Amino acid sequence: MPFELTAVLLLLAGAAAGYLIGSISFAVIITKIFKNTDVREHGSGNAGMTNVMRTAGALPGTLTLACDFLKAVAAVLIGRYLLIPIMQSVAPSEAVRLAIEPVYGAFICGIGCFLGHIYPIFFGFRGGKGALVALGTLLMIDWQVFLIVAAVFLIMFFFTKIVSLSTLTAAVVYPVATFLLFPYTHLNETALFGISSRLIQTAFASVIVIIVFIKHIDNIKRLIAGEEKAIVRGSKPRGGS
Repeated sequence: MPFELTAVLLLLAGAAAGYLIGSISFAVIITKIFKNTDVREHGSGNAGMTNVMRTAGALPGTLTLACDFLKAVAAVLIGRYLLIPIMQSVAPSEAVRLAIEPVYGAFICGIGCFLGHIYPIFFGFRGGKGALVALGTLLMIDWQVFLIVAAVFLIMFFFTKIVSLSTLTAAVVYPVATFLLFPYTHLNETALFGISSRLIQTAFASVIVIIVFIKHIDNIKRLIAGEEKAIVRGSKPRGGS
């Protein structure tokens, strides 16, 4: 079998593994255990940590946070330490083997997990917005880029108190930071099929951003119309995770 076809099949297998891990909706499971109800029938309707806290309380919300973060960690580790070593083992040459970086597997499985969280196959394809999974994936891939993205989010939220606007702004910064910081976070720049590692990782980061924007279309419409609500003390945010 040609290496290119083998590589595609391995990448699809890695993405599928990440997707299945992401499809374990801990928000639904934990809320069912604590409150015997479906979190998606309450509040914002999202299967995420914020809505779990609103529906079931602080402890279930904290457990959801931890579990959603850990499933992103698991997906990234599978991609980095299982998928890529297998792919490297079938590489046709040493040059190709060295060009297949572990971070590519981390991105593939992380994005799969992100999509699984948003559209979980085990729970009728109704999930959350994936903020925790995306952050967990980002932190495991590059903590320096993570710090920049997190700082942008916190600064925007400090001034606007609008979660969606802060999230979208931080998302836009993500691929930019990935591209600009590359020389400082990587000792060497390899090329795979003639495409530099910097461009490949920036492309992966851009895919995550596109998914975030698609998932926030309703929030974007409210932002344009000036109807998106800021979080103030005693208020309940709309469209939360």
